[in-house]
Amino acid sequence: MQEYGEPLVLDEVAAPQLEDDNDVIVRIAAAGVCGSDVHIRSGAHVENLGRADMPYRLGHENVGFVHELGRAAAAQGFEVGDPVVLHPLISCGLCRSCRAGNDMYCEAPAFPGIDGRTHGGFAEFMRTGVRSLVPLVPGTDPVPLTPLTDAGLTAYHAVKKLLPLIAPGHTAAVVGSGGVGQFAIQLLASLTPARVIATDVSSARLEAATAAGADVVIGAEPDGDGGAAVRDLTDGRGVDVVFDCVGIAPSIADSAGMLCRGGVLSVLGASDAPVPMSTAQYTGMEISVIGNYVGTYTDLVELVALFDAGTVTCHHQRYALDDAEQALLDLAAGRMIGRGVLVP
Repeated sequence: MQEYGEPLVLDEVAAPQLEDDNDVIVRIAAAGVCGSDVHIRSGAHVENLGRADMPYRLGHENVGFVHELGRAAAAQGFEVGDPVVLHPLISCGLCRSCRAGNDMYCEAPAFPGIDGRTHGGFAEFMRTGVRSLVPLVPGTDPVPLTPLTDAGLTAYHAVKKLLPLIAPGHTAAVVGSGGVGQFAIQLLASLTPARVIATDVSSARLEAATAAGADVVIGAEPDGDGGAAVRDLTDGRGVDVVFDCVGIAPSIADSAGMLCRGGVLSVLGASDAPVPMSTAQYTGMEISVIGNYVGTYTDLVELVALFDAGTVTCHHQRYALDDAEQALLDLAAGRMIGRGVLVP
């Protein structure tokens, strides 16, 4: 990324080098394309993230092979050539949050491809920390697992938190059936007894939602009242939990309108726009709103195990690295049904 709002440029730069004993250089097998990449490239998150050090390499969903290990990293049992998936954050391991296992709350993190300083995986090689590596069985092709590292991880983290609240007879709604939403649907269908309703503005993504395990799918209008249609399916009661994978003002309004009294709104999608919810909705309905920020290292390990068991699958579309700009355009235009991955 040479400048905000400008097309991505394929360029030759110096390969990353080890800078710390815990560093690992990974030869990238694939990097996922996320809505966050579209927003960062547009400059929409400058206020929250600060201005990136240009030129900057995007890419926070990364898998590949160990290429080089720092001295301390080499002592952790990894060897050159090992296939790995990468937790999206580089965490310190020493702060209170890391010691509690909540590494995504690390007090001194680096976020490759996001933070504007740490380069991501839209490249042939990238530097990360040994704490971010999740080992795969030797001989595994890591490319199909790429969407697990953010889209899948965020969905699993969100669903896992609410498992104790989802009982037989409950209904769960997933708003937005793109890459993240399809994971949420699969996980709800396989790990909970809930009836699963999925909504989306795209008929193709609704077909994908059905394939992912949704019991009912509903076509939504971008600015329409999808919440009313969902409430009709529950005889006016509303659903017990909603997973909003869009995170914009109209979707949050719809999601809140779907909930029953005492329901839970779990927000996975993100935007900088304010959301239209009054405190009367919180109190009068006694609803809970929960945010989700990627997930823990342990969450990712568990999700890889679910993938290995065939419980979740990753629908992905491959692009060459020099087609990165086209991948962003396809995602922004809604032409990507699952998750796009760049393959160097």
